[in-house]
Amino acid sequence: MEAMVRKVQQRVRKAREETDRWDNLNSRLLSQFSNATTIITRLPVLGDAKNYGVLRCVPSIREDLLGKQMESLELIFVLMRETLEEFSGIAKGLSKVLRDTNQMVRGGSTLSAKQLQLQVGVLPTIADCLDGLRTLSDMHQAEYALKSSIISLLTWTSSSSDIAAMRQLLVDQPNIPKDEGKKRNNSTENMVFTNGLI
Repeated sequence: MEAMVRKVQQRVRKAREETDRWDNLNSRLLSQFSNATTIITRLPVLGDAKNYGVLRCVPSIREDLLGKQMESLELIFVLMRETLEEFSGIAKGLSKVLRDTNQMVRGGSTLSAKQLQLQVGVLPTIADCLDGLRTLSDMHQAEYALKSSIISLLTWTSSSSDIAAMRQLLVDQPNIPKDEGKKRNNSTENMVFTNGLI
């Protein structure tokens, strides 16, 4: 039983590392999104010839400035797609942690359903850990799908109201509710980490 608990602990540690990486990636994505939307909101101003005043006499200044901004925007779009790939990797990693842990616990072990529910002191049960890993995996899969959809909808023609709504969704991460995250951390991660199991 103790050996099984140790193995489950390793999986929980891996899941925690993945969720820490997720938070860092979300900060990066928000920064990239902000940079992209700054350029997008600037494009109409740069596209209007009357905004150039005396600079209109400079040959092809409007086209050159617009071209440079579009190049920068395309580069940011590429960077955001790369960030999304990293999100996808984390979501897949959490699914693999859950799948491997389930297989280890239910596949080759002789643990009964009662043993899975067995609680020693304040430590979470193996069943609690499995439930928590499943919730973490589901939340991050759904959030990745949302982020991917938002970034695919962002174009150089996006309106300011659309941009504001997209940004709010990226900031809020609605598929990873703060209360649920705290609850899951308490039941599956923090209890394991703070009670010396890992």
